[in-house]
Amino acid sequence: MLQARICARRRLTAIVLLWLGGALSSLFLVVSPAWGQSNDALDVPMMRRALGMSGLRRSIALDAPLGALLMRNNTYRIAKLSSAAVPAGDRKFTSSSAIGQFNSVLDIGQVGETAFFLKTTARHVDFEVSDLLRASVKRFDLGVMAMRNSSAGNPQYLGLSFITEENIGRPKFVDGYRIGDGVGLRLEGGAKISDDWAVSFRSEFLNWQGENGMNRPDLMPQPIINPVDNGRTISNVDVIRAANAFGGRGQWRTGLHYLSNQYEPQQNNFGMTVTEPFGDHERLGFIRTGYLQMWPLASIPGAVAYVEANVDRELENNMDQFLSDKTIVSAKVGVNWTFSPSRQLLLEWQRFNGTEGIRSRDGLLLTILLDDL
Repeated sequence: MLQARICARRRLTAIVLLWLGGALSSLFLVVSPAWGQSNDALDVPMMRRALGMSGLRRSIALDAPLGALLMRNNTYRIAKLSSAAVPAGDRKFTSSSAIGQFNSVLDIGQVGETAFFLKTTARHVDFEVSDLLRASVKRFDLGVMAMRNSSAGNPQYLGLSFITEENIGRPKFVDGYRIGDGVGLRLEGGAKISDDWAVSFRSEFLNWQGENGMNRPDLMPQPIINPVDNGRTISNVDVIRAANAFGGRGQWRTGLHYLSNQYEPQQNNFGMTVTEPFGDHERLGFIRTGYLQMWPLASIPGAVAYVEANVDRELENNMDQFLSDKTIVSAKVGVNWTFSPSRQLLLEWQRFNGTEGIRSRDGLLLTILLDDL
C-alpha cells in the first residue's frame, strides 16, 4: 500500500510539472505576439540565427543547470556518507568533471507555418570528488521539437523528449558501488519575446532503478546489497537578455533551478531496512545569475572566444547538515567555432568555488552541435 501511494505521488508530481511547463508555454503566447499568425513564409535558417543570437540555442544545447544540480547533489551525499572517514577539520571537497556532449536539431519537415525538428542529445560525464568518489553518467535524449514565428517574427519552440540515463558511482572510502539506469520524459520550451529578451524552461521526470552494494567482510559474510528506486524531478526557467556589448555579443541570464529526489522504501539482502543519507526525499533549489561575453576571433573565421561568470545562491536544501556552502561563484572560458551555418564545436574550461571555501570544482566541456546532414 505504501509503495502504491509513493508511485501515485510520483506520477502526480510528473503530471503537475508537465502541466506547469505547458502553462508556461501558454504564458509565452500571452506576453508575446500571437503564436504563428505571421503571413511571412517560414524561413528556417533565419529562425536558427534568431535562436542563436537570443541565447535560446544555447539553452537547447547545454545542460548546465542539470549538471550543476546533479554534481552538487552528489557532493552533499558523499559529504555525509564519508563523514565518519573524514576528520572534521579536513572537510573540504575538491572535485573535477569532464563532459562530452553531442546535440543536434535536424529539420524533418514543415506543416503550414510550423517547422518540426528531431532533437538528439548524447552526453557523457566523468565526475570525481578527490579521495572520496568516482562517478560517470551516460545520457541519451531523443525527441521532437516544433518551432513557429510570432507575428513579430520572433521564434518560439516547444519540445518533448524521451530520456535515458545510466549511472555508475564508486566511493573510495569504502568498498562499494551504486549502479543503475533510468527512463523518463522532458518537456522544454522557449520564446524570443523582443529583440533583446527571451525566456526558456525545462521540466523532466526520470524513474531511476539500480542497486547499492557494499563489501564489509568484517560484519557480513557476503556483500550487502539493496535495490534503489528513485523518482527524480528537475525543473528550471531562465530569463535571457542578449545585446551587442563591449565590442562583441553579451548575454545576461537569470534562472531558477530545482531538483527533487524521492526514494521508495529499501531493504537489503539481509532483510534490514536501508535509508538514504537524507531520508526518502532530497530537495535542492538555487537561483543563478550570470553574464556571458563573446568576441569574434578575426584570425579564425567563424570562431568566437567567450568568458562567463555566474553566481548561484541556494534557496532550498535539506542536505546541508555536513556541508554548508550556499553560494557558489563560477568562471568559464571557452572558444566556439562555427565551421558551417549549422555546425559548431565548443570547448570550455570551468571553475566553481564556494564562498565559504569548502567546495571547489574544475571542469572541461566539449560540445558538438550538428543541425544538418
